[in-house]
Amino acid sequence: MDFKDKNTGFAATVGFFDGVHTGHRFLLEQLSLMAEKHNLRSMAVTFPEHPRLVLQQDYKPLLLSTPEDKIRMLSQKPIDICTPLHFTRQLSEMTARQFMKEILHDQLGIEVLLMGHDHHFGHDGVRDIREYQRIGNEVGIQVFKADALIYKNEPVSSSRIRRMLSVGNVREASAMLGYNYSMTGTVVHGFQNGRRIGFPTANLGPYNPFLQIPENGVYASIARIGAESFMSMVNIGFRPTFSGTTQRTIEANLFDFDRDIYGQELTLEFVDYIRPEQRFGSPALLAEQLMKDRNQIRKILTK
Repeated sequence: MDFKDKNTGFAATVGFFDGVHTGHRFLLEQLSLMAEKHNLRSMAVTFPEHPRLVLQQDYKPLLLSTPEDKIRMLSQKPIDICTPLHFTRQLSEMTARQFMKEILHDQLGIEVLLMGHDHHFGHDGVRDIREYQRIGNEVGIQVFKADALIYKNEPVSSSRIRRMLSVGNVREASAMLGYNYSMTGTVVHGFQNGRRIGFPTANLGPYNPFLQIPENGVYASIARIGAESFMSMVNIGFRPTFSGTTQRTIEANLFDFDRDIYGQELTLEFVDYIRPEQRFGSPALLAEQLMKDRNQIRKILTK
């Protein structure tokens, strides 16, 4: 990006940007246009850590992306710079005016602020866009409100996407994300039950403990190992046919694949929900159902 014809200041937006979904990208597109209009560079300010984790150590957020993936995705969008801002207890105690003056204006050089449709900040509980605009006039920041991206009559949001994942609706989640929801981890040894019935699985773990896990069940997925990708069938749950386990597992059966990948990094992209996890009367009955599942998944993934 050539900055020589632009002022040194920034037009910016601030947010957690979990998942960097289609609603976030719509916001960043608006920001880019606003920066051009005001002859400024564009900046996305985001928090690498979840704010509530700083204030509540035992809080366990459910997230759509790791901090590293979020920064990477933001850096690929049509903006000039992504600025990570570490959320601290001191920051949490700032009023809206203090945050706008000391951090946004004085520290980051922000002259124009585009507020996301549902975003707010400040220890004093400011919520009204007109109040942000009044404060902005005092500290030297023009404040505007962004339009929301509407999908099926509701604004796209990270919480809405997480709700879809929590009930297994990965298709709707991916439509709002703009990409297939995925989880990445290291392949570890399992119980070998799948191998004994002709469906060997790669067991995912460890993975980021804060990531939202889709609902228990069987999924059509794309498995990625390095630059290679394979059709796969994923089961999330507690292995009820094999006496069960108290630990939730994520297991992938990679189609047309027979290699030892223990210890390697595996990414699973969830494409479609097939059925809920269920207990079968015998391993043979489970194998019979898995054959049907695999045939269905092949049809879905070859479309």
